[in-house]
Amino acid sequence: MRIEEKRWFYLVLGTVINVIIGQTYAWSVFVLPLSEHFKWSLADVSVAFAIFHSISCIPIIIAGKLQEYVQPKYILLTGGLTYGLGMLGVGYVETLNQLYFAYGVMGGLSMGTIYSGVVPNLVRFFPDRRGLVSGILAAGVGSAPILWGPIAAYMIKEYSVLPTFKMLGGFYLVSLCALALLMQVAPAGFTPAGWKPSELSQRALNVPDKDWRGMLGDSLYYCLAAIIVLGAISGMMIIAHASPILQSVGGYSAIAAGSWVGILALCNSGGRVGWGIISDRFGRMPTMVVIYIILGTAMFWLASTPFGVIIPVLIVGMAFGGFMGQLASLTADAFGSKYLPVNFGVMFVPFGLASFTGPRLAASIKVNTGSYSQAFLIASILSVVGIGLTVVARRLLKKRMHAAINGNELATGVLSQKASS
Repeated sequence: MRIEEKRWFYLVLGTVINVIIGQTYAWSVFVLPLSEHFKWSLADVSVAFAIFHSISCIPIIIAGKLQEYVQPKYILLTGGLTYGLGMLGVGYVETLNQLYFAYGVMGGLSMGTIYSGVVPNLVRFFPDRRGLVSGILAAGVGSAPILWGPIAAYMIKEYSVLPTFKMLGGFYLVSLCALALLMQVAPAGFTPAGWKPSELSQRALNVPDKDWRGMLGDSLYYCLAAIIVLGAISGMMIIAHASPILQSVGGYSAIAAGSWVGILALCNSGGRVGWGIISDRFGRMPTMVVIYIILGTAMFWLASTPFGVIIPVLIVGMAFGGFMGQLASLTADAFGSKYLPVNFGVMFVPFGLASFTGPRLAASIKVNTGSYSQAFLIASILSVVGIGLTVVARRLLKKRMHAAINGNELATGVLSQKASS
């Protein structure tokens, strides 16, 4: 089988891996059963989830650096072992600290490791479809609760919460390790046979490669980081508070709100793939501007009226998926693919900051004012700022692409003159 065909197999493989580790977004199914079993408060149990996502961005950078010396499949194998053992270990916990370590520390470190082993490598396999592939892989994680939520709820009902973690942990351990061994590394500078890059794709491919040091010394990185933070803050407000927002703003029952949360996950996943396809066709920055316009409008709708609240909530989920789905492709376009595993981790840090800030901001405003309206209004204003930053980033990136093309043409001309002489 040719590598052009194998890469699609590896994409399916990576998506399945991401669906498995995305079970963490079904955490809400486990919170109450753990609280009731151990007589712990919901707040104390929820700390495990906070630890998980607070530290998951750290190993993305470390594992990305290791990929300069170790094949991605060994990164995935290490992450799979740790993830499976961590989830299995939750089934044997007796104290909160044990829960924090097994689920929070082991789970968070291993998820970041696995994500780093999957995404950058597969983006390198698809220089012709960076946006699409980034979106599909991100959608694997985002759609996982649709699968794991009902499965976990059924298992908890039948076997109780700790045996459920033991069974799921064992499955994760075996499946992740087996899938990891099938993954192969993308050849350096790979391009599909017969592919003729469009002018837009050729510009991106000509951008000089920068490592993480060069990226951190580049003003474009901070502009892109701010774009990601502003968009993700708005998105995480909705993702983290969707059910209470629908109940308090729209008057939905808890059961109805919970059902719409599943639809929100579908919109989030669909946005990751859909916006990725659009960005491949029209460019990352123009796509980001459109996403911000839609996001800002939806947030202003939420701040202004409770009418049809479910519509802007789902729209925000779709727009947020666009931000998440383009992280890897945007990093590759701006700083090249050679150092993408590490650079992707560095670019993921701003999202980690937004994940911490967005939900807390919305919760704080709700507690102090009794309403989410001010939070939505702030998010709408941030979207306007995001549009301005995206325009600036587009100019910087366009200038860099033109400089790269002119430099290549100059180098080609010099070589031709030497050859003729």
